Amino acid sequence: VSRIFFIARILASLAILGYSLAVTLAGLVDGETTMWAGVPNAVAVVVFFVLLVLVGVMEGIQTALFAIVNLPEDELQPHRVAYRNFRLIFTGQNFQAFLIGRQIVVTFFFFIVARIAILNVEIGVDDNIFGVSDGVQRFFNTGLLGALVTTILASLVWRVVASSFPVAFMSNPVIYLIIRLCL
Repeated sequence: VSRIFFIARILASLAILGYSLAVTLAGLVDGETTMWAGVPNAVAVVVFFVLLVLVGVMEGIQTALFAIVNLPEDELQPHRVAYRNFRLIFTGQNFQAFLIGRQIVVTFFFFIVARIAILNVEIGVDDNIFGVSDGVQRFFNTGLLGALVTTILASLVWRVVASSFPVAFMSNPVIYLIIRLCL
């Protein structure tokens, strides 16, 4: 019985995420978000996903760091890229600087993502997304669906992956560039 509820929760979560993503993307493709005027819809979609990935990687780095900080150094050394990234962060005051810089960059990116993902469909003037009622469209316009998408796709998923595979996560060469951005 508990397994059935577990599977039901997973399926419900995936359905909610999928619908939220579909609504957000429909708004982006139709140009019905609070994205700045003059930005092409295709560019908004690309920037949205690039920022989701960048924020996700930064969230994952922090999670992976706390997972590998207690690993014996000789266990980390065979993984050259991960070890190099680890040494960069834990040299001098870099760890504190990284955490502060990461938070500033994540906050900045989230403000941009919010601007991109909040729907701005004028009720009674524009067509409602997927033909929903005006009340449902007002709910969509609150930005809650975009917030749900960004919370899951730009944070939670990356944290789970990074905590499950911290050395592999830190072995990505792109991580070095993101660490430098945050320092």
